[in-house]
Parts: sequence; C-alpha cells; structure tokens
Amino acid sequence: MILVVDSGSSKCDWIIADETGKHIAKSKTKGLNPLILSSKEIEDVLWEASEIVYFKNSISEIYFFGAGCGTEEANYKIQTCLSKVFENCKIINIKEDIVGAVYAATKEPGIIAILGTGSNCCYFDGNEIIQKAPSLGYMIADDASGNYFGKELLKSFYLHQMPEDLVISFTQQYDADLNKLFQKLYNSQYPNRYLASYASFIFKHKEHPFIQRILDKGIRLFIENYLMLYTEELNNAPIHFVGSVAYYAQDTINKILQEKGYVVRSYIQRPIDKLIKTLVFNLTPTSLEKIS
Repeated sequence: MILVVDSGSSKCDWIIADETGKHIAKSKTKGLNPLILSSKEIEDVLWEASEIVYFKNSISEIYFFGAGCGTEEANYKIQTCLSKVFENCKIINIKEDIVGAVYAATKEPGIIAILGTGSNCCYFDGNEIIQKAPSLGYMIADDASGNYFGKELLKSFYLHQMPEDLVISFTQQYDADLNKLFQKLYNSQYPNRYLASYASFIFKHKEHPFIQRILDKGIRLFIENYLMLYTEELNNAPIHFVGSVAYYAQDTINKILQEKGYVVRSYIQRPIDKLIKTLVFNLTPTSLEKIS
C-alpha cells in the first residue's frame, strides 16, 4: 500500500491507497511544516493520525508533499520522523508542496499558483518545475494567502477602517481585545496559522463591497508580483490555482485575470485525491525524482 501526504502549514491530508488506487484509509491532521515544527512535534502529529498509523506495518511507499520541504535539512527531518513510525516502508519520497500542486493540476505545461495559508507560484514545462521567484514566507510576503488576508482584516478592524456592519459581525465572532490578540499571536508557535484563521471571516462576507476591495487588492498583488513573472509562458500555457483561498476567491481571480486576457483552466481545493490517481497509475519513484 502507498501513503500520500499533502501538507500545508495549517493542515495535512493523508490517504492510504492500494495498487488499484482504492482508498484504504484517510485522515486530517495539523500541518507538518519542518521549518516551524520540531522533530518531536512532527512525531506527535504523526501518531495522532490513528486511522493511518493503524496500517503502518503495511505501508511500502510514502509520497510526502509539504510546505517547507525545500531543503535537504527540512526533508531529512520529515524523512527521519516518518521512518520512526512507518518502520517497514521501503520508499519515502519528500517534495515541496508545489510539486504536489503541479502533479494534482496537470501533466502538461502550465502555470500553477498556490493560495492557501501561504502562497507560491511556478511554471511546469511538462518535465521540470521552474520558479522565477522564491516563496518569501509569511513574515515577508505571502501575497493573497490566508495569512495575508488575516492580517488585512485585523488591520482594517483595529485601524477603524472597517464598516460598522462588519464590525458588529467581527465582534460577534471574535474576542476583539487587542491585548489578548497580541498574547495569542506572539505566544503562538504557529503565527501564520493563527493569522490565516481570520481569513474565514473574509470568505464568509465576501459579497460585502469592503471585503471585495480587500480580496481585489490581495489578488492583484499576487498576480503582479508572482504570476506576471511568467508573462511569456502565459501566452502558451494554462493557469491552474491550488488551495482553499484560491478556491473561495475564484470569482475575484477570474475577474482580474479576464481583464488581462487570461482564463484559469482549473481550481483545486484539495490536491490529495488527484495526487493519489497520479501516483498510483502514472508515476514511479524514478520519474518523481525528475521533478525538483
């Protein structure tokens, strides 16, 4: 049996499948970003996936696609933790989450954009992934991510820019005590997750003109700063968006890209199901190594 894992910074999807692609077990846990979590914290989350751990002795291959898995050191941390739990596993293949996004979105050339807790973008030429700019993370960039929209929402509330009707809704949903917010934020092990949790308010009220302006600003930033780096490729390749933020913001994304003469080919909220089909039916460990 194979285990496929798709991990962002906030949440992680797990699916075990047999050689026919049939799902044997699935689970959801907190995200496993090796840049944020210690080895002990990663192992603790692994053991929490009880539906998956139940089959640990039958897992022969693991394909892990994760945020933060862009370096040898980060990958080694994840691999070591997985090896401790899945002791009989012969193949453990770890790649960045953007590789999983590519494999979920297309086998053909295309531009793939991730908008989840964080944000990222690349071009896939059919064989290799090309990134013209790095993902700068939640402290520097993450344009149009859940983290970005959470920060914009909080700024609008505390700087008294938010309309009164939204203020009422916000205070009904959240404790508005600024000191408590600072305590949670600065004492949090995962500030990006905490900030991204406020994005749900954005999408709950996305029809409101004020919220639409926040969405419009964030999406335009991402398009100008990242997507437009691939202007030449956009002339010949489709665009695919991956992640929950992209999925819920697709009306805004479509509107802005149509202004520029582009059309989005697909939106994928959860890559995991498509990844299973790709890995079981079309991919070998050797071919996966070609993608970096």
